[in-house]
Amino acid sequence: MRPSRPLYDALADGYEEHFAVPHRRAYDDLAWEQTAALLPQPPDRIVDAGCGVGRWARRLRSLGYDVTGVEQSPGMIAALRRHPSDPGFTLVEGSMTDAQLPPDAGMVLAMGSLQYTDDPEAAIAHLAGWLRPGGVLAVLVDSLVALVLELLRDGREQEARQRLTTRRGVWRQHGLEADLHLLDRARLEAAFTAAGLTDVRTRGLLVTATPLGRDELTRRLTTDREAHLALERQLLESPLLADTGKQLLVTGRRPGAACLS
Repeated sequence: MRPSRPLYDALADGYEEHFAVPHRRAYDDLAWEQTAALLPQPPDRIVDAGCGVGRWARRLRSLGYDVTGVEQSPGMIAALRRHPSDPGFTLVEGSMTDAQLPPDAGMVLAMGSLQYTDDPEAAIAHLAGWLRPGGVLAVLVDSLVALVLELLRDGREQEARQRLTTRRGVWRQHGLEADLHLLDRARLEAAFTAAGLTDVRTRGLLVTATPLGRDELTRRLTTDREAHLALERQLLESPLLADTGKQLLVTGRRPGAACLS
């Protein structure tokens, strides 16, 4: 797989603006809402695996959590360090699959980073090992099913068959390309269960993205964002629709002590 680090290096300076695009802002906000509902009580420790420029880390620090961020992109790290230093934030430089952290986190997040690892199942087991009993793992990835349906909608049958067969995608930005795993609900939930997690659930974010298309989705998010997000919140509650979401948010809990939230 072609690594994602050079692409993220190129994106780093404008990464905040990258998420100002309506559909990215929408799935990011939905992911935050769903994840925030599972947060433990502060000042528990949260690990942000693939923390980038610290967008989510800063939100979590504002709520009183101790945050450990793991990041391998030098460009992202440089952008992160341009923000004021914070004694409640610890940065671990390197790959999230190589980082060794103690099993004491109340939550571990991998928002858009897991799909770039060599072995997603092994990465899920590794991340789950950082949780304390009762802690939650939350992972956000691109949906295989949604992409295949999108390609078929656009008349790109050959590519749809290729993506379905290889279960790999390509992310293109700034003339650079990175390969990624395209994942589905069944594979992710099996990996969470194999890692010893319980209460496993998958939510499909932006279920309307494929049927509406980018232009119509953008129009709706621009003209009446709250009404459209209300619809998306209803749709993400259906397990039947999970794989059709543009993004899959999967959560699971390490057995043990009762939830502290």
